Amino acid sequence: MAIFNQTNTTQNYPTKAVTIIATGNRFVGDIEVSGQLQVDGIMNGNICAQDTLTVGAQGQINGYIKGQVVQIAGRFEGEMWCQDLTIFPGGLVSGKVHCQQMVIEVGGNFLGQRDELTVESNDDYAEQVQPSVLLEPLEV
Repeated sequence: MAIFNQTNTTQNYPTKAVTIIATGNRFVGDIEVSGQLQVDGIMNGNICAQDTLTVGAQGQINGYIKGQVVQIAGRFEGEMWCQDLTIFPGGLVSGKVHCQQMVIEVGGNFLGQRDELTVESNDDYAEQVQPSVLLEPLEV
């Protein structure tokens, strides 16, 4: 039977996972992702993203972020270390930001302090030990 003699012809293509916290969901805790992270719900805790972190228009993050590219269309409150930050119309970033490049599109809001990302400030993130703060219960 030829079916048993076939070799596996599928190739291993590099793929990056996409993690989604969907609208209506709440995540409390720390998360580390190797691919992209899309937050359309509520996230409270520390995030380490090796790729792009996007907060959708309905999304909200309270905590610490360390990532490469961060895109905010929703709300972020806390402290962030990243290479590139974009705040889209309707987006709000409140807190302290350490980044190489920051773009605030018309209609985007930034309330806080921005420092240029340096080796020292990037290392400060690893030393942060902040317990997650619990959110109030969901209203149904």
